Amino acid sequence: MLSKNTISIFCNLLKNLAEKEKQVEINRQVLCQNLNFDAYQVFSYLDLESKNYLNEINLITFLQKKNQIPCNLEELQFLILIYDENFDAKLSYSEFLNFVLSDNDFELRKKTRERICSRYDNNTIDFNVEYSLVKLFQKELDLIRTTRSLIEELKACEDFNVHDLFHYLKGYGDISMESLKLFLEKNLINLDDNDIRNIFKIMDLNKDSKIDFAEFHHFLCFPNLKCNCCSFCQCNCQVSNKMLYNHFDEMNNDFENFNINQNLNFKYNNFSEESNKPKSSIFHKDSINNTSNNKKLIQINELANENNYKKTYSLNNPSRRIKYCENCPCYSIYVDSTIAENKFLQYITKLIELESKIESAKINLIQRQDFNIDDAFLIFSNPESKVITFTDFQNGLKELSLYPSIKDIKLIMMRADTENKGYLNFEDFFDLLIPFSQEYRENLGKRIPTKFYPNYKKGNLFLLSTKIYLANLIRTIIESENELNIIKENIVGINVHLENIYRKIDKKLLGFFNERELLIYLRNCGINCNEIENGLIFIRFDKNKDEKVEFWEIEEELMPL
Repeated sequence: MLSKNTISIFCNLLKNLAEKEKQVEINRQVLCQNLNFDAYQVFSYLDLESKNYLNEINLITFLQKKNQIPCNLEELQFLILIYDENFDAKLSYSEFLNFVLSDNDFELRKKTRERICSRYDNNTIDFNVEYSLVKLFQKELDLIRTTRSLIEELKACEDFNVHDLFHYLKGYGDISMESLKLFLEKNLINLDDNDIRNIFKIMDLNKDSKIDFAEFHHFLCFPNLKCNCCSFCQCNCQVSNKMLYNHFDEMNNDFENFNINQNLNFKYNNFSEESNKPKSSIFHKDSINNTSNNKKLIQINELANENNYKKTYSLNNPSRRIKYCENCPCYSIYVDSTIAENKFLQYITKLIELESKIESAKINLIQRQDFNIDDAFLIFSNPESKVITFTDFQNGLKELSLYPSIKDIKLIMMRADTENKGYLNFEDFFDLLIPFSQEYRENLGKRIPTKFYPNYKKGNLFLLSTKIYLANLIRTIIESENELNIIKENIVGINVHLENIYRKIDKKLLGFFNERELLIYLRNCGINCNEIENGLIFIRFDKNKDEKVEFWEIEEELMPL
């Protein structure tokens, strides 16, 4: 239970928010009443690079360099967050209009939008316009600073945590403007509709006329969204507002090496987009050379991002303020989600063990000097079709004195046939038997197939010892696939929570994750695998061999036979 003191401090926070927003609105109206004010001209004046949007650098240049107004990037990030409607961490012209135009006087807003002044010179604006604009920024920054100060006071309360406070407000129904007003009235604070709307405007980030847990958490914990003061709620609002979770996830790391001196000498650095693509590794046939000619104002520090990922939202990490009561609607979902992720991690752990075992058997086979992939393919394939069907594979195993069940053959075929063609081509067979190390693959390419093709038994293409190594590899693969299939049958229920698990890996919400992101996730979860083991898992997940793993590929991997 939250104490009366904690509730009182929170109510005071909302009251101050409304009062400060009133002052901001007054300054908007003063700016709009200036007949020399043209919103588009001001926007162009601030947009130094003519890129049709404003970011933190544009704002800090205008305020600190040109007008000596003290501010920092964190404050400007939060300011952009309030008016950024499409979650791209920058202000378009339409979003900028909501910042400078009157919110309450609609007639003045309309007249200001229709006003057109001189737009030919974007290097200067009217002195009085600039003065009023600076005053508006100062009021907005004052609102942010006061709000952050009161939030720190609220979070200093011993009984405070975001989860409990959110559900306390939800006791009045969904957190809408009406329920928020009712909550304040119950605590003897009477605000008019405009004040409530102003509060709501700052907290309702996706403008859907209600505040869910993701938005509530952003308001109270920005910019440290991976804080330990609360736990992420696992109810449906997390799914419906997933864009908000990673919106400013890496902002602090992005600007960690960005130094602002008195002259604001911004240096342009080449920015590599390699972090958004899978790194080249010994497992891939071709190395990836991804460079970008785009110039950015800052160079993102990937190591800082990786360290930041280690402060995860993981529900397994203890915190003195995480509270889940059994009456909370999130409790059962929280428990189920945690169990599902633990099962997923158990599958990954077993997969690492078995794939490492298979890789070792592959290396033992390829070290046999008489082994080559062309002759091995000849043992299994049909000379006419040059592919390996189910029957061909069964006959090839008999050549090696292996007699597995139909289910065993289906499992090994399913492993190799990642595109569900119903047969194996040469590339599929190559990946099935050959280690993924580039060194071994290059070595194998230099070997010449034998010219001797015995008519009576194709298995005699290799020496007896080599044939035993080949049979041992296939036997290891079959045993591993059977073991994994049993685990898959026992974890069928985790598919309900698989999207949440996937989102923890795909933190940037790109719809896929790369090899590095998988490694970060596994290490965050306590699985200390090396890069080789991580590469084996990644290749296993990457069904279509495009060096990125999409959600459907994870679903397919976890589907039992």
